[in-house]
Amino acid sequence: MKLSCMGDSITNGHGLDSKLRWTSLLASRLDIEVSNHGVSGDTTGGMVGRFDYMLRSEQPKYVFIMGGTNDLSFGLSDSLIISNIKTMTRQARHLGIQYIIGVPSTYYPSSDANLYEINVDEFVLRLKGLQARLKEFIQIDQCASIDFSYGLQRNHFLEDGIHPNASGQVIMAEKSIEVIREIYY
Repeated sequence: MKLSCMGDSITNGHGLDSKLRWTSLLASRLDIEVSNHGVSGDTTGGMVGRFDYMLRSEQPKYVFIMGGTNDLSFGLSDSLIISNIKTMTRQARHLGIQYIIGVPSTYYPSSDANLYEINVDEFVLRLKGLQARLKEFIQIDQCASIDFSYGLQRNHFLEDGIHPNASGQVIMAEKSIEVIREIYY
């Protein structure tokens, strides 16, 4: 079984050795092929630009899609994020590839947080709104999903409060394993 993962730095496992990333843990635990196409700083628009090539070159059975955190930090709307994610799901469906939508983790700002020089309270509110919109989309679309918006606590993140640390990666892998087992095995 082959799973391709499209996303940003949260999908990528920012700041960690590749062996500690959730996608590597998932691959070794289930003995499946997992490719990680998470790019730090990427927006869902950037993902759309890379998506078709990734699918056609890798021809996976499943594709994981998660993004939007960077879009929010750049002031882009929830509607645009959802539209870009829908575009990717349509491309996957057209190619006969089953997709799994990821709901991004919560942000735990430190006392001196200054994420992308935006208002932290506003960012947290917008992230909660995006999480809700994604869950709504998942329910309407009735697609598989991995919800990282719960289960990760402050101690599961790097100092920046947005990128999961090694223990957070383990939790992400465990959540992913549950979903993959449900849909594949």
